[in-house]
Amino acid sequence: MPINLLMLVAGISLGMLVGAIPGISAANGIALMLPVTYTFGLAPETALILYAGIYYGAKYSGRISAILADVPGDISSFATRNEGYPLALSGHAGKALALTAASSFVGGTFAILLLTGTAAFFADIGSSFGPPEYFVLIFFVFVLILTLSSTLFIKNLISLCLGLMMSVVGLDWGTGAFRYTSTIPELFDGIDFIIVVIGVFALSEAFLLMEKPDGGRKETVPIKDHVHGLSPHYLRIKWSCLRASIIGLLIGILPGAGTYVANLAAYRFEKKLGPGKNETPFGKGNIHGLIAPEAANSACALAAFIPLMALGIPGSATTAVLHGALLQMNIDPGPALCRSHPEIIWAMITSMYFGNLLLLLINIKLIRYFPRVLAIPSWVLMPMIVVVSFVSVYAVSESLVSLLLMVLIGIFAYGLRKFNYPLAPLILGYVLGKPFEDNLRLALAISGGDFAVLWQNWITILLWSCILFSIMAKAVVQWRSYSRENRDNSRQKFL
Repeated sequence: MPINLLMLVAGISLGMLVGAIPGISAANGIALMLPVTYTFGLAPETALILYAGIYYGAKYSGRISAILADVPGDISSFATRNEGYPLALSGHAGKALALTAASSFVGGTFAILLLTGTAAFFADIGSSFGPPEYFVLIFFVFVLILTLSSTLFIKNLISLCLGLMMSVVGLDWGTGAFRYTSTIPELFDGIDFIIVVIGVFALSEAFLLMEKPDGGRKETVPIKDHVHGLSPHYLRIKWSCLRASIIGLLIGILPGAGTYVANLAAYRFEKKLGPGKNETPFGKGNIHGLIAPEAANSACALAAFIPLMALGIPGSATTAVLHGALLQMNIDPGPALCRSHPEIIWAMITSMYFGNLLLLLINIKLIRYFPRVLAIPSWVLMPMIVVVSFVSVYAVSESLVSLLLMVLIGIFAYGLRKFNYPLAPLILGYVLGKPFEDNLRLALAISGGDFAVLWQNWITILLWSCILFSIMAKAVVQWRSYSRENRDNSRQKFL
């Protein structure tokens, strides 16, 4: 359909824009588009194509500022700067951007093929899940969020708990009681998803942009080299692309890990292999260390749709927003979606093939215009974000109380970000909190209050084993880090 193609182009274009500008993520772009699609009544598959385009378009372009300004546009391109910026300083910025575009295309293609081939398989597995299995699975996601993040454990835990607290506001269907509503009618059905998402991501970002005295401009490396004649380099990186894509796929399927983990893991793997003969050392512009993180990033971003669509489990802040967006359209992601609305799944997957190819062409042909995107000052972006946020929320709710709630949530999220609290656990806790509680209640109702129902079949036993392994692995890593720090401190005192 022409409208689907139009939304695909609009989605990846907006995604590239928000991904290239440091601090503004895919979640921000999707959050601002949620009320727009709701107001105009877009078909579910059309809206999902738009959201997905924003998501992987932003992941694709996060590398631009990492290479040109040494500031990742998205945390998923954190490791890309290690080799990309030195390569740009040496006069090969165009080469770095072209090679990472190609590697992202390869990683994305692998992920789309995997999604095409395994969506039905994972949906069949998900069909065997009942309330006990879903409760333990969501608990496993929470554990992964806490153990895989690079942020302090206690900050992740506090953020997650805050999200869970937000999810229980409103009518409790089990008891009929209103929880934390303070007789405010707008809270009787809970805190609206659009209000939370726009407040947490869009408004908090606008408040942060207010603090930038220099207008938020980034000093970028000029692009002077040509991007043609790079075929020999493409052949050199093929095995690195393959290795990194596999890493990204494995991490993407795992809920809670995220593209940052994939980006960093692929870079560290290539670094352990070391530079080849007559190749540039790592940290000085090594090509393999440049393209591997981006291939893994793209593969992970698209592979994350597998647990989201097949099991209904988001693994990151952005996929949690996508999860909530589907619920807003009265579509429950998971096995039921694959059975009752297969046209939505296949429309999205088909759009990914075209979108991935379109991103490659855009990123190769428009390389010389990228520095202009980074030159957009914050005093231009901030009022645009604020105006769109207010108009969007009011258009959906037509309530001044909703606007006040959005502002309060935005200020609250801004405070969390100022003290380096991650927002991903908060939004995941908010989105998954209700199904977490509901599935526990249903499981106990089925078993007559017997908690043993939570570990009585092979699926729940396997999930509990994974939870235990994750906790033990985190403890071992922390212990080793603590022991290493103690040894280093003792050595310094001795010297």
